[in-house]
Amino acid sequence: MFNFFSDSVMAATSWYKIPCEHGMLQLKTTLTGGQSFRWKPHMSTEDQEAFIGVFANIVWILKQSKSDLMYQIVGELPYPNSTDRDVSGSTDNLAGKSHKTSSENLASTRFKVDEPEQYSSAGSLLYPLNYYEQLLRVYFRLDVDLNECYQQWIKCHTHFQSSAGQFYAVRQLNQDPVENLFSFICSQNNNISRISGLVEKICTHYGTKICDYQGTTYYNFPDVKSLASPEVESHLRELSFGYRARYIQKSAEEIIVKGNLEWFRKLQQLDYKEAHKELLTLTGIGPKVADCICLMSLNHLQAIPVDTHVFQIARHYLPHLGKVKTISGRLYAEIGDKFREIYGPMAGWAQTVLFCADLRQFKENVDQGKTQASDEASNDQFKSAKRKKR
Repeated sequence: MFNFFSDSVMAATSWYKIPCEHGMLQLKTTLTGGQSFRWKPHMSTEDQEAFIGVFANIVWILKQSKSDLMYQIVGELPYPNSTDRDVSGSTDNLAGKSHKTSSENLASTRFKVDEPEQYSSAGSLLYPLNYYEQLLRVYFRLDVDLNECYQQWIKCHTHFQSSAGQFYAVRQLNQDPVENLFSFICSQNNNISRISGLVEKICTHYGTKICDYQGTTYYNFPDVKSLASPEVESHLRELSFGYRARYIQKSAEEIIVKGNLEWFRKLQQLDYKEAHKELLTLTGIGPKVADCICLMSLNHLQAIPVDTHVFQIARHYLPHLGKVKTISGRLYAEIGDKFREIYGPMAGWAQTVLFCADLRQFKENVDQGKTQASDEASNDQFKSAKRKKR
């Protein structure tokens, strides 16, 4: 597919902004706390801390002011349309005329935003600014009043008030389910730094180039078909994916059989428990990874990924867990149900806040990428073997 930026270095565009009070989004923790693995600190010429990353076929630089979320578009690919028709080179479309051909474009299952009605008629961006604003609003769930949520969660249990009441504005990302699923297959028995490296290898070898910027080439996350071929497993093993190579190739193959993006859309429409059950049918997907996918990309905000760290947190609510050494299937369900009983339909988001609030590197405002992701066999989401309680 033609794109404007992949064959040349693109200078960052102007800074754009959307209203977002600083107290409504803690950017660093939200982006680097183990939800997504494609964000890195970026050197900014100004005082604000900035991050560079990829989602929705776009390379973004994000930072905050007191009143706004600020963004630059470093490079982008056109929105994939339902017929794979190359609309991006059309002079008429570039003049701002409509190019949308189908209301059933399944790319919105990944992007969470519909294909724009037209291209931008001016400037360096492909689409009107409201498209990028919508992507950010959906990605960060900015339409959710997080202050109201925090106040409700504080009322639910004293542990939230004491542990997370002052740890503000951790948002639950609304991610591409394809990227989310394969990223968390990579998370098994891994740390954040290595997970990020494996995810980038997938993008580099199977994704489409977006642009070059400051000496780095950026790629989008590939579609499922690109990972489903039998030779993918051996190639990923050569790239040091280990046993995860088979999980990635087999699950991609199974997703294609199930309907690919139509299947993902179905998972978004199912209730939480049915979606969780369906995810467990894939090779390499256990209860914890299934819950991560439900929570982070399928809009099932009551999902509770139970790892050894969350298991420790759960002792505040289930004292008998103090005598338990391992997480069985029964206990896994009991812990999730208890969180849902206390925190309600957005229990998974509350759990994410508690998880981040209790991590030492965020308490000390240090991001060293040492938070450990868990072994799927033990239902760990993020191991914290090096974390010491003080």
